[in-house]
Amino acid sequence: MRQRCELCEALGADSSRGHHPKLIGVAVGPRDVLLCADHALFALDSDVASVEELREVYEFVASVEPSADDPATAASVLRGAGHVSSVQRASRSVL
Repeated sequence: MRQRCELCEALGADSSRGHHPKLIGVAVGPRDVLLCADHALFALDSDVASVEELREVYEFVASVEPSADDPATAASVLRGAGHVSSVQRASRSVL
């Protein structure tokens, strides 16, 4: 049985970004979960207690994060202007 990223699965996304996506074990709350590399980095940057809470934070950040397809966003990324992580932005808006 092929294992999948637990956050991709919770989001209903396809985690097969390659023929053999590498999964990383990350402590999320009281248990270890298997996540793809992108979601593992996001989880390490987030202070959450469960995969459900991680999914909620991820969906919130995705809803407020500007699209990479937006020319203004792409230009600021190329310049490296004002880089603040998505998690930092999300935590500021919650506080």
